[in-house]
Amino acid sequence: MHTARERRVMGQYDDQRLRHAGEANEVTKSHRILVFAIAAFMVLMSSSAMVSASEPSITEAPDKKSFNTIPFAPSPSDTQRRELEGVVDLCMKTVEREVPGGHFSANVTGGIVNTVGIDRERFKFWKCMSGNGHPLAPINK
Repeated sequence: MHTARERRVMGQYDDQRLRHAGEANEVTKSHRILVFAIAAFMVLMSSSAMVSASEPSITEAPDKKSFNTIPFAPSPSDTQRRELEGVVDLCMKTVEREVPGGHFSANVTGGIVNTVGIDRERFKFWKCMSGNGHPLAPINK
């Protein structure tokens, strides 16, 4: 049988052991929350990195602009129109390749080339058209 003093000491020891076990549980819970937070952060960062790698950010809004051919021919012959349309198609493909993720488009109406896109796409298009013998001049409205 234990004396009263021994029982008190043993009781204090049990109390300390229970408190320590509670603290260990708190550390384990905190550790689990920390691990979860780190894992969630890594998933979030890797998914945003994939988005930014696959899609360039284009902050500029596309707008419409028209250009005259040089020399300007308001009613080109069928041969001239077909040649101009062929070069426009070629240059649109060049823009798509050089500015991925863009939404550039161009079409021909008479001797006027209408474009929709951002300035960077339009510059690449203009450069291609000039390089293929069909320089363009902006229409001042």
